[in-house]
Amino acid sequence: MSVTSTDVHSDSASGGEPAVGSDTYLDLDVPEDYRLARIEVRHLGHSPYNVREDLHITQSFCASLKTELQVPLTVVPIPDNYQRGEGEEEHRWWVVKGNRRLEGARAIKLEKMLCLIDLTKNGDLTSMLVDQVVENDDEYRRGLTPFEQSRALFLAHRSGATRAEIRKKTGRTRQEIADALAAGKLSEHTRSNAQSVDYAWTLDELALLDEFDGDTEALDTINYLISERGHSGRHAIEAVRAERQEAAAHAQALADLAAAGIPVAAEWPVGALLLTQLAARVEGFDPDQHGECPGRGAFFYSWRPERAELYCSTPEQHGYTAPEHIAFPSAAKPKDDGPPRKVVVEGNRAWMAAATVRQEWLAGFFARKSAPKPVTRFITRVLNDMPSPVRDRLGSAPRSELYRKLGGPADLEAALATATPGRLAILQLLPIAVAWEYQMSEVSAEVKNTWREGRHSPCPTADAAQWLRFVVNELGPELGDKAYVPAPIEQALIDGTPYQGSSTDAVSDSPATPESEEAGQEIHTDTVDDIEAAATVHDAGIAEAQPTETDTQDDASLGEDRPPADPSDVERNLTGVSAEVLDTTVPASAELTSDAQDEAETQDDLRAA
Repeated sequence: MSVTSTDVHSDSASGGEPAVGSDTYLDLDVPEDYRLARIEVRHLGHSPYNVREDLHITQSFCASLKTELQVPLTVVPIPDNYQRGEGEEEHRWWVVKGNRRLEGARAIKLEKMLCLIDLTKNGDLTSMLVDQVVENDDEYRRGLTPFEQSRALFLAHRSGATRAEIRKKTGRTRQEIADALAAGKLSEHTRSNAQSVDYAWTLDELALLDEFDGDTEALDTINYLISERGHSGRHAIEAVRAERQEAAAHAQALADLAAAGIPVAAEWPVGALLLTQLAARVEGFDPDQHGECPGRGAFFYSWRPERAELYCSTPEQHGYTAPEHIAFPSAAKPKDDGPPRKVVVEGNRAWMAAATVRQEWLAGFFARKSAPKPVTRFITRVLNDMPSPVRDRLGSAPRSELYRKLGGPADLEAALATATPGRLAILQLLPIAVAWEYQMSEVSAEVKNTWREGRHSPCPTADAAQWLRFVVNELGPELGDKAYVPAPIEQALIDGTPYQGSSTDAVSDSPATPESEEAGQEIHTDTVDDIEAAATVHDAGIAEAQPTETDTQDDASLGEDRPPADPSDVERNLTGVSAEVLDTTVPASAELTSDAQDEAETQDDLRAA
C-alpha cells in the first residue's frame, strides 16, 4: 500500500521553534519501512487482534485530542485478503498502538490523525500481540507521578505557554491547570518532604501545600497525620490549617484583651459570672460599661479559643445576690468516662476540619448528571424513617447558603426542565444532604460534640454515623477512585468505635479544658430550660453554676431569603461527543472556552511574568 507525498509529515519543527537545517539529516539512518502521515479517520480501524476490552474514553481525554500536538498512532496496512465486515468497508489501516486515541477521535469527529506506518509488522501477528503486552505492562510503562506532571506543566508555563494553551493541549480543566502550576512551583524542600511519605498525592493536594511551602513544622505535622494517623492528604492539610487559624484567632483575641486592659484567667474563676449572665440577672446592668470594674476579666474555653468569655468576679458590687438555697458540691460531679481532655480538644477541631473537606467533596458529587444506584434507595429510606437532622431541617434546606455551596440550582424550575431521571435523583438527595450537613457542622457551637457519644449535639451521633456510612460505605464502591475518603474521626463513627485522637508531641495542644468548664457543659446540657436552678459550691463559698454559653443561631436564619447565587449546575459538553463515551459527571466549576476567557487568562500570565 502506497502513501502519497502529500500525506507524509516531514517537517520536525513546531510552532515557535527554529527550523532545523537540511544538513542535520545527512547522517541519520532513515528506515525505509516507516512513514509518518496524516490519515483520515474513516480509513482507520481497530485491529481485530487488539485485546483491550475497556477503552475508557473520558471527556478530558477527548478534549486533549483536539490539539494539533498529537502522539502518533502506530498503524499497519490491512492485508488484501482480509474479509471486511459491516462498517469496515473504508478501512485501509489497522491501529496496533493507540486504539484509545482512535476511539476518542471518532467520538469528537476528528477528520485526520497523525500516524506512524510500521511496515515491519505487516503480517507479523505474533509481534502485534506481544507488543500490546510490552507496550501496556505497568512494569514497562509508568505514567508520570503528580510531582512530575506538575513540574512539566509548570516549566511549560514558565517557558512561555499560557494556561489557556496548556489547557487546550492537555484537555484539563482550568482548576486542574491552576493546581498543577501551584504544585509545580513548590520548593525542593517541600517536594522532598512530601515525597518522603508513602502516600499517593493528588495534584489538588500538592497545590494546597503551597500554603505551607517551606514551613517545616507544618509539613512534618501533615506527614505525621498521613503516615501515622491515616489521614488523607486533604484531611491532614485541613487539620493543620484549622489549627493555625485557631491559634492566630486566639493570639488576636489575647492582643485585643491586652489593649483593652482586661486580665486573662486560665479558667473561669470561682464565684464569677459571665457578663451576659449578670445582665440577665441585674436590671440596668450594661456589659458595655464594665470596662472600669476591678472585677473584670476574661477566659477562653479550650473548644472555642478564638473568642474570649468576659466575666465579673465581683458581681455583688453590681447588685447581684447569689441564691442561698441551691448548693451542688463540685465534688459530686460525676466521673467523666469519655475521652481524655486532650483528645476532646483535638477531636473537636478534627470534626470541623473533616466537615470542610467532606462538603468540598459533596459539591463535586452533586454536580453529577446521574445518580449511583444506592441513592434512590437511601432517599426512600430517609423519607420514611425521618432521622432527626432531616426532620428538623429539610423544609428550610433549599433556602440556606449551604444549599448553594453544595451545588443547589439558583433556578430550580430551569434545572428540572432539562434534568434526566438520574439527575433528578441527585437533586432529590441534595436538600437531604444539606439538612444533615447543617446539623452536623453549622447550626450551633454544639455541633463539635457530634462525634462524642452521649454528648448533646444538634445531630445525634447515631444519625451522623448513618449519613457517613451512606457516603462512604454505600456510595464508595459505586464511585471507585472518585469515592470520598473519610478522616479518621469520621471513620470512627462509621465503625462505631471511640475516636482516639491524632495528637502527639508533633501536634501542638490547645489550652487544657478546666474541670469547671467541663462541669459547666454538663450543667448546661441538663438544665437548658432552667439555667437559674443550676449552682455549684466552690470551696466554702456559694456561687452560681457556670453554664457553657451556646452559640445557638436563630433557627429562622436557615430560612432567610437570600439573593440568588450564580447557577452552580452549569454543564459543559464537548461538541460531537456522544453521551455513552463520556464520564457521567458535570465539572464542579463549569469550563468556559470563550475567546474572552482565554484572553483574560493570557493577560494574567503576562502580568505575572
